[in-house]
Amino acid sequence: MPTESPTILVIDDDPDIVRAATLLLERNAMRVLGAADPDAAWVRLAEGSVDAILLDLNFARGRTSGEEGFRLLDRLIAADRNAVVVVVTGHSGIAVAVQAMRGGASDFVIKPWSNERLLATVQRAVALRRAKLAAAPAPAGEEALLLLGEAPAIEAARGLIGRVGPTDASVLLTGPPGSGKTLAAQLLHRASLRAERPLETLDAAVADLPTIAARVAAAAGGTLLIEAVDQLAPALQPELARRLGGLRVLSTSRCDRAGTRAALSDDLRFRLNTVEIDLPPLAGRGNDALLLARHFCALYAGRYGQPLRPLTEEAARAIAADSWPDGVHGLRQAIERAVLLGSGAAIDVSALGLVLPEDTLEPRAIKADLNLGRSEAALVAAALKRHAFNVSRAAAELGLTRAALYRRMAKYGL
Repeated sequence: MPTESPTILVIDDDPDIVRAATLLLERNAMRVLGAADPDAAWVRLAEGSVDAILLDLNFARGRTSGEEGFRLLDRLIAADRNAVVVVVTGHSGIAVAVQAMRGGASDFVIKPWSNERLLATVQRAVALRRAKLAAAPAPAGEEALLLLGEAPAIEAARGLIGRVGPTDASVLLTGPPGSGKTLAAQLLHRASLRAERPLETLDAAVADLPTIAARVAAAAGGTLLIEAVDQLAPALQPELARRLGGLRVLSTSRCDRAGTRAALSDDLRFRLNTVEIDLPPLAGRGNDALLLARHFCALYAGRYGQPLRPLTEEAARAIAADSWPDGVHGLRQAIERAVLLGSGAAIDVSALGLVLPEDTLEPRAIKADLNLGRSEAALVAAALKRHAFNVSRAAAELGLTRAALYRRMAKYGL
């Protein structure tokens, strides 16, 4: 094994299984992360890449179909084409394990396992992962691309990305701002045979003829992503359609299907919409906002060298109830602010910039703003209001001394 210690993610709802795997693998110079369910697994993956994944296929007692595990396996492979997954199954689940291998798993281990067998299997998995990365390394410094969520529309979008990503088919992505259109486009490019070639972006809203010519030339042999294609000037549409030969073309639109079709010339529309993928607003995705929030907590804690702090129950309820008018972008910014500016052992409502007015149980998101001065002012004002301007209590909540809070109050005119 290389001198760098590999990291193994064990996804199993049985803590004894996670503990046993951890003891064995850590004795053999490996780092082990545990996750009790798929949601926890995505949080772990947000913290950084792993060299191999041990995946139990069932997360509820008495279940043997592996249905939940198969869904997670599909998502792991779709999120990272170089992922190496070893499924873990009981004696009666060999047929299920073989089915999982057909779905992309690299190997399987039977419970109760032999330590020698498990160790050898994990070592092979790590070697396979590193061989894959050596053959097709991920771009340096790029975070994992994950289209997270359990909403049916997101499941459908992931399925389409998995099916058409490896092809050269043109894809039109529609949906409101912050719904994940650009992320989906990046995943389509990452899954394609052109993944090592450029992914160039053309902002149709401000494009002119020289810009179109430059972006098309830069994308030669790769993929051209046309952002806000519905806003491209009608006079430029025939010229763009004429220049798209030899490229893989992806495009996004904030309009619905009918609006996008009405905004495009026939020639350009036929060139762009071989496959259409519609992405829903975050407010229409059920519990996905909370799943994404926990993902972003881990992502930014790692990025800024902060401890990974959980969400309080009140914060989790507020996130789930909020309408998030700015979509995933707004949620992401709120979590980033909370990681940067929050204090205490957990992330609470005030750190998120959410308020719970007395006249309603529905939270209202403070407008997403990454200016740290304005964000701090909003957090200080919210804490003071919540404690009826009791400076001692507000300072304690914010993790400040009374003097430090008074300085901030003076600074922001509070």
